[in-house]
Amino acid sequence: MKNLIIIILCLFVTASRAEEKKKRINYCTTLEEAMKLSTQRHKPIFFNCFAGWSGGSLLMDSIALQDPRLVKFIEKNFVSLRVDMVKTPEGRKLSEKYSVHFFAHFLILNSKGEIIHRIVGGSKVPEFQKHLKKGLSSKTSLAGLGKRYENGDRSLSFLSNYANALNTADEKEKFIEVTDYYLEQASTKELLKPNSWNILRKRGIQYNSKWYNFVYNHKHELIRANGESVPDFLVQGAFMIVYPIMIMQSPYNEHFITDIENKMRPLASSAESCKQLMNICHILRLRHEKKYSEMLSLWETTMTHFPDAFVEWKFDMTLPLLHDMPQQEKEKACNYLKSKLAGLEGTKLEQYRYAIQTLTDYQGIRFETGNLAEALEKASREKKPLFVDCFTSWCGPCHMMSSKVFPSKEAGDFFNPRFVSIKIDMEKGEGKELLKKWGINAFPTYLILNNQGEVIYSSQGYIPAEELIKRMQEGLKQLNK
Repeated sequence: MKNLIIIILCLFVTASRAEEKKKRINYCTTLEEAMKLSTQRHKPIFFNCFAGWSGGSLLMDSIALQDPRLVKFIEKNFVSLRVDMVKTPEGRKLSEKYSVHFFAHFLILNSKGEIIHRIVGGSKVPEFQKHLKKGLSSKTSLAGLGKRYENGDRSLSFLSNYANALNTADEKEKFIEVTDYYLEQASTKELLKPNSWNILRKRGIQYNSKWYNFVYNHKHELIRANGESVPDFLVQGAFMIVYPIMIMQSPYNEHFITDIENKMRPLASSAESCKQLMNICHILRLRHEKKYSEMLSLWETTMTHFPDAFVEWKFDMTLPLLHDMPQQEKEKACNYLKSKLAGLEGTKLEQYRYAIQTLTDYQGIRFETGNLAEALEKASREKKPLFVDCFTSWCGPCHMMSSKVFPSKEAGDFFNPRFVSIKIDMEKGEGKELLKKWGINAFPTYLILNNQGEVIYSSQGYIPAEELIKRMQEGLKQLNK
């Protein structure tokens, strides 16, 4: 009998827990209904601004907002509203009314439908609940803090709290205004305290900016106060400069690479992310110097266990672009890429296979990987004109030329003996100034430059290899006049 009672109690507890797990937020479906209930129950409105296409919305909807603890908290403190902001007419109107353009996105409204608090982006349950709690008090809500700011409160502790609320709300312009005032008023001693760190890390993320350099120059004091987040921040700022060079969207810049290495070297002994960045800088220098064998050895060591799979993939996909790599190094690069195939599937698997095939079979135009000055120097040394492919990342015909025409043997056989060739993205790096200098207004544009850097011939548009060769022959005739 005693055992039977225990079994019944266990079943009851199990059933109760299962029921608890099934709890869902009871949502209103219209703003009018939510405002009415808000007035009746004297509770603010939790507004889940849902978008079915957004991964952030879907994750919050299916995981965080089904957590029993969070559901219980929301049901206790709010009237809840959920509207699809994209698919429904009401949602689209509310998107405009409340300036909801990024997802995941959540609002706390009063009974009149006015914004009390805004939360942009998803987070784990404990952090999200803290954000919601701040919206329940005028002392910590976005609206309450905004009112204090308008009334003239400029104390540092208040500005720090208001800046955090603005950051959570993704209100960038106001965040910059408030943090500018904070950073101007705070002493160095205040800036080194933990409550200033969130502001410093947001305002100083741009490499070599005033506040990035402040963090770097006071790194030891800030590390003692804030731990490993400080060297990680410094690496992140430097990486934003290095990444476009890594994926060959920007030309190699020795000044930047040397400066980054000098800044990171004192941190490399204690921070793994610094060591990885130093290795990447070394790889880029070796790539620029065309020391491909040494480059590939360090590449394999660094990228095989790289923590960011997306960056690893993007970097790996630049290997087939090194057209002047000797055959032995091409085989080494192919073996490295083949080692990555295990476990891949879908598009990424196809891209790695294509990269291997390109390395093995490429017979097309060999493009230089440096900047315009370096390409001109090489062209002058080899007594050849310079062929410039002026492209943009969004240009469909540019991609077609790069994938179909430039890699063809026909194009390679014509261009490689006659030209030094370079590709320049006209919206990045030196391309922005060259766009104005050369007066380019259509893409792709092809130029022939003499050894003084003067434009001798230009042509535009997607054209097959045969027509491209014909036009470049016309350009060579003009060059030789």
